[in-house]
Amino acid sequence: MAQIPDSVLESLARIGYSEKRLMDWLDERLAGYDKVNRHQTDDVQLRISQGRAQELAELRDLIKKAPELCRKA
Repeated sequence: MAQIPDSVLESLARIGYSEKRLMDWLDERLAGYDKVNRHQTDDVQLRISQGRAQELAELRDLIKKAPELCRKA
């Protein structure tokens, strides 16, 4: 993973603590992509959807890990 500026990590940590509705929405979107991916028959659309889900999952995980990463920085 590329080096993330401390200011961005601090912002992500604040989001994780104070924006439960946003985090819930990210979880719902990810679950939606997982459901679509299970039923997708077109290979191109499946890869597009998988890429979106992967990026969303990485962002969600980064938000959750941000407080710990801030402490280590």
